[in-house]
Amino acid sequence: MSMTRREFVASTLGAAALSALPFARAMAQSVEELKLSTFVAPNHIIYANVLTPWAAELAAKSGNKLAVKMFPAMQLGGTPPQLYRQMAQGISDICFSLPGYTSADFPMMALTELPGTANSAEDGTKKLWTHFDKFLARDFAEAKLLMLWNSDTASLMSKNKPIKTLEDMKGLKIRTPSAAQSAQIEALGATPIDMPANAIYNNLDRGVIDAAMIPMSAAIDFKLIEVAKYFTINAPLGRSPFMVAMNKGRYDKLPADLKKGIDETTGLSLSLKGAMTYDKQNDEAVAAAKKDREVVLLSEAERQRWLTAFKPLIASKVAEGEKAGLPAKGLIGAYGLSS
Repeated sequence: MSMTRREFVASTLGAAALSALPFARAMAQSVEELKLSTFVAPNHIIYANVLTPWAAELAAKSGNKLAVKMFPAMQLGGTPPQLYRQMAQGISDICFSLPGYTSADFPMMALTELPGTANSAEDGTKKLWTHFDKFLARDFAEAKLLMLWNSDTASLMSKNKPIKTLEDMKGLKIRTPSAAQSAQIEALGATPIDMPANAIYNNLDRGVIDAAMIPMSAAIDFKLIEVAKYFTINAPLGRSPFMVAMNKGRYDKLPADLKKGIDETTGLSLSLKGAMTYDKQNDEAVAAAKKDREVVLLSEAERQRWLTAFKPLIASKVAEGEKAGLPAKGLIGAYGLSS
């Protein structure tokens, strides 16, 4: 039975398509996709200015064999405090979060949030990496750490009254990001309320909290200048560490060339980019707040009063860590604090 020209062309194209399928599948399988989950929106400064360019650099460096797919604003489900656990369980491959959201899982990192550990985000970040192998790595047994950096200096943002003295803190309900910083608020006579950053705006506006303890850079990311009227920007408070962590098993299974690409684009250098991004936005937020809000600077004498109030807390946290078998005294000593 003879074949028409139309039948011949159709059969030829069909055979070509079938023969191309294995190649197409191989090409699709050759791309490793890493899911990155976070609580922040795409316009957050770290998401937009640090993580997005890093993902593009990693793709280029790998010849597009490695792709980071971003899932902002908890698109993979759950709540911000669950981000690290989701990464460890493989729900995501990478998370951008704060160790402080689950402080009990990061007892050594919690000590780095004590007052007096750093003078800026850049300074604090360098110290985190200096002390990482000896003191902090134990907190990240399930992860390949890609970034670890400090926030800019924490501020106190209030709606109804300025905070200028220790006495102004008494009885206030103040949002905090972690158990470690909640302890600082208690030491100053206020009541801490643990709360993720994206919940501050509504709770401050409605009077659920009287103030928020959060770095000034966040005033821009979370539009807090709209709702807060007073900003105390130089209280000697601790600062939050941030992390981008990858599931260790997922990292270990990658081909050597892709692991090398991750190693060469992360670590201290990318962490310092995060820190300097926060420090820069801190300055921008202070300038924005000064336009029609009251920015408060504590006097040096008042700052010393706050530091004195923190001394029992530091001693207590060191003793607590040592009792749990942690090298808390060594870490605090390395930071130049006395307990």
